[in-house]
Amino acid sequence: MSSLSIIIPTFNESETITQLLAEIQHSLVTIDYEIIVVDDDSPDQTAEVIREFISSREINNIYCINRVWSKGLSSAVIEGVSLASKDLICVMDGDGQHDPMDVLEMLEQFNSDETDLIIGSRFFEINHSAGLSKTRNKLSNFGIQCCNFFLKSKLSDPLSGFFLTKRHLILNSRSALYKDGFKILLDLMMMQPELMVSERQINFRQRSGGESKLNLSTVFSLIGQIVENLTNGIISAGFLVFSMVGSFGVLLHLLLLSFLLSLDFTFISANISSTLVAMTSNYLLNNFLTFHNIHDTYQKKILGLIKYTIANSLSIFANIGIASQLFGNNFSVLSSALVGIFAGLILNYFLSRNIVFKND
Repeated sequence: MSSLSIIIPTFNESETITQLLAEIQHSLVTIDYEIIVVDDDSPDQTAEVIREFISSREINNIYCINRVWSKGLSSAVIEGVSLASKDLICVMDGDGQHDPMDVLEMLEQFNSDETDLIIGSRFFEINHSAGLSKTRNKLSNFGIQCCNFFLKSKLSDPLSGFFLTKRHLILNSRSALYKDGFKILLDLMMMQPELMVSERQINFRQRSGGESKLNLSTVFSLIGQIVENLTNGIISAGFLVFSMVGSFGVLLHLLLLSFLLSLDFTFISANISSTLVAMTSNYLLNNFLTFHNIHDTYQKKILGLIKYTIANSLSIFANIGIASQLFGNNFSVLSSALVGIFAGLILNYFLSRNIVFKND
């Protein structure tokens, strides 16, 4: 039977990870395997819990990577695969909802079928939505429908976090994979539509601890990930979500301006108030949706808002300067304004990604 590297990305899984590791050890006694846990510097000391588990049992085939400077599920998987020594890769979650006994069955099917990728599906034969909260189930169903619209094969669970594939298939495309995303499986299938994909029903268990990482931010990230793949990276996922937030900010600004003017505010006071509210709203939404709550404390949020205000001011100056220059060179009002807006948006995104929301 083939040797296997099991990659487990974690963030705040201290309550569940040791039980999962013990189950894997008990379930996979007949095969040659290694486990690589890639932790995103969890505040709940997940990495330390894993190291104590390894030390107490004198284990030599479990490794823990604590990433201080990088974040994100997809990039964690890519890093784990890069460090793996086996030919086959199995990716699974660290929250205990994936049953290690399914790994053996997936591996057996992989060795007997002509396939490149086996997905551990929650919905292939049985609907295991009982293991999901009502909100998470709705988000999952929406995401699955969106994904299947763009995939070559219609799958029951293209958003699964549990799959088995050949190591080189991930390594060959790792430079182009969307590292900020949460669904590397989808990315892999969209980038390599020629892959032969199979599904297998898994025992999807109730969560025994920790919190689900699936939220509205994940959905926006998924939409951006699909667009980035469809445009071959011309439109990045982050830029798309950032632009969507910006469009909402413009709408909020105009609605609030109209409301304040109806209350007999002066135009200047109404415009200043609307601008400040829209700018604050954009900052908070970008922090949550575009940059996945990278500013997670009040202190970081206050400092981030100040930086964001400065970045916005510079972008506005660029917008006005470029539009004025074009209009002065006989461009139409509309084309001058649109080019100015687009240039300001690009500068704002660049400053936000590299200064305001930079991972320190």
